[in-house]
Amino acid sequence: MLNADHLRTFLAVADTGSFTAAATRLGFTQPAVSQQIRALEAQLGPVELFRRSGKQMRLTRAGEELVGHARELVVLAERAERHMLGLQGHVTGHVALGCAPSTGERILPALLAAFRGNHAEVQFTVDVGPTERLLQWLTDGSLQAVVVDEHPRRRSLEVLALGREPVVCLAARGHALLGATAVSLHDLRDMPLIVPQRGSPQRRMIEDLFRRRVGPNLGLNIALETDSTTLAAQAAADGLGLAFVPQHRAPKTRDLGLLAISGLEIELTWVLVRSRSAEEGSAVDALWSFAASAEGRKLLLRLGLKAARSTTEEAAR
Repeated sequence: MLNADHLRTFLAVADTGSFTAAATRLGFTQPAVSQQIRALEAQLGPVELFRRSGKQMRLTRAGEELVGHARELVVLAERAERHMLGLQGHVTGHVALGCAPSTGERILPALLAAFRGNHAEVQFTVDVGPTERLLQWLTDGSLQAVVVDEHPRRRSLEVLALGREPVVCLAARGHALLGATAVSLHDLRDMPLIVPQRGSPQRRMIEDLFRRRVGPNLGLNIALETDSTTLAAQAAADGLGLAFVPQHRAPKTRDLGLLAISGLEIELTWVLVRSRSAEEGSAVDALWSFAASAEGRKLLLRLGLKAARSTTEEAAR
């Protein structure tokens, strides 16, 4: 039976083109790498897996044939190892995540930090992008789970509702409307606005609300489109316009105030999403379980999110 450690060493040499470089990558000595390659060659034939070309070690025909099989076997071996460790409550591995911009700036980092308090050996990478792009990356396997601000209507995806929060309107200190006793959406008709980019869930909600409450033919006076809530808040503070941001992203600063608008009824729902068909490792499963646990829910509530509706309720909205 092939030795998974020998196959990892073989792949390291194939990738780096050098026994010395492979040894550095693996934390071995160069003689140890040479010994493992010789042992693998003896078990397989004997055959030669590499030939020297100048200072480089290049794959032979046999080595080229082995590379694909070796990668598959190493992946299977690592998956089996993670699963066995998971059964013992020991979670390791790497998780590729994605999130919408505003989530990446607050909710997801807090969730990951709390999770790693119990599972310090799990590593993460996070890609930030628009919801549709994230869901496409999830579908094609580039990501293992994503946190977005809209319930995806796809049967192939499993959804865990994390929480809800309202959208608020920020205005620079000294703005005329901050001192008004009653502000309606009609009062914002000619005001310069700072809104998320077209196509985002929050942008659609804002446009739908104005069409219903102010008029179907209303053209918003948009001064800035951005999915960065940090940029939106700063632009509002500098007087560029009124900014619509999730409540938890409203900065506590003397330069900004919250505009109380009657009828501003926009509520975002954050959800964690993964593919139903993907063979996820124990690290993804553990993160999912943590987000759904009482500890995870308490963390989300501390961040300012309201209790999440069930996924059935969200799908029906």
